[in-house]
Amino acid sequence: MPYANEIGLRMLIGGAVREAATRDMDVWPVFSYFARHGPVFRVMLRVRRGKPKENKHYGFISYCSLCGDSRAFSWDEMREICCPCPKQKVSRSLVVSGPLWTGPLHSGSEIEDMLGLAEEWGWTTKEKCSSGGNNTGLKELLNIMLEESIPELPFGFIKLDEIASRGKMSTPRREKIIDLLKKEGYAASRSHIASNVVKTNCSMVNCIKLVSMYSNLSVLKTRVP
Repeated sequence: MPYANEIGLRMLIGGAVREAATRDMDVWPVFSYFARHGPVFRVMLRVRRGKPKENKHYGFISYCSLCGDSRAFSWDEMREICCPCPKQKVSRSLVVSGPLWTGPLHSGSEIEDMLGLAEEWGWTTKEKCSSGGNNTGLKELLNIMLEESIPELPFGFIKLDEIASRGKMSTPRREKIIDLLKKEGYAASRSHIASNVVKTNCSMVNCIKLVSMYSNLSVLKTRVP
């Protein structure tokens, strides 16, 4: 899995969802946080009493190494796990993880409230904090989490180096590809888990096409006298 650390967060949430269900409780993530130093996997969950409804966000995630796309499957679809990409021997290319949480990692409204409180309390200024860094890192983290909370965004992310490798091109700039995807009507954002990736509901194939088209147009523009 190219997003193994995100899978770790989802496994953690999924375990809590499973245990809560046995106690007639409903669980929803407020925010999820991964830090490479450690590594650290942390989630804050909102727990409500009452038997949860059938959870469509608890299942399995597959990744196809041939086409680079990921898909979610419920328990009922376990026997049908496959990838529709046209390449041969596709069954051998699938990696499946689960059961885990397949829904959003954060609550957008909760993150907005946290960001507002952080600014109100002066936690987003350039002043030094007790850990030795500065508080602007907190604001950046919360802003990225807010981006990740876009409802249209699926689980996982696409590595920029993988786009370059599959498309046989130079690695695109993250900000540029996010801008391209949004202009084409896709949802796209940064990820707090890794810096050289993009979260999007665009397939790998279409990402490569967009970046390739942009690269060709840029070359043409530089050659025009």
